[in-house]
Amino acid sequence: MGRKKKGEVKTETKKEYYIVDKRILPTSIQNVIKVNDLIQETKISKYEAIKKVGLSRSTYYKYKDYIKPFFESGKEKVFSIHLALTDEPGILARILDVIAGHNMNVLTIMQNIAIDSVGRATITVQTTENVLRQVEGMLEIISEIEGVKELRIIGSN
Repeated sequence: MGRKKKGEVKTETKKEYYIVDKRILPTSIQNVIKVNDLIQETKISKYEAIKKVGLSRSTYYKYKDYIKPFFESGKEKVFSIHLALTDEPGILARILDVIAGHNMNVLTIMQNIAIDSVGRATITVQTTENVLRQVEGMLEIISEIEGVKELRIIGSN
């Protein structure tokens, strides 16, 4: 089984990801998504969710590991902070320390080259609903860091 013939080259299948509108997916795939949502939202068993949606178990288990939401909203909240910072070593590091100290996860950091000794950065942060109440206090601490000239929230889910 699977013997390589002379001259054949073994190729690996590379994973490829696409963002696709859910409405164009086949019904079976949409039903797998419904099952996953039911399990997540109502905490019922896989068996109960599969039965409730009317999907075959074999179809669910065939596709379940290949389907993940583009953004898992659940209890996580994501927001972006835009900053204007004095071009001095360590300012961004101190800001990141404050964020980490509040048990928040940094998803992305975009930083531009400083112009006239002021750099601009955008930090996208993820937190849970439980920690969301601490955001205002965290932002206050960041705004008091020497070298932070401007701070504002520019987006959130």
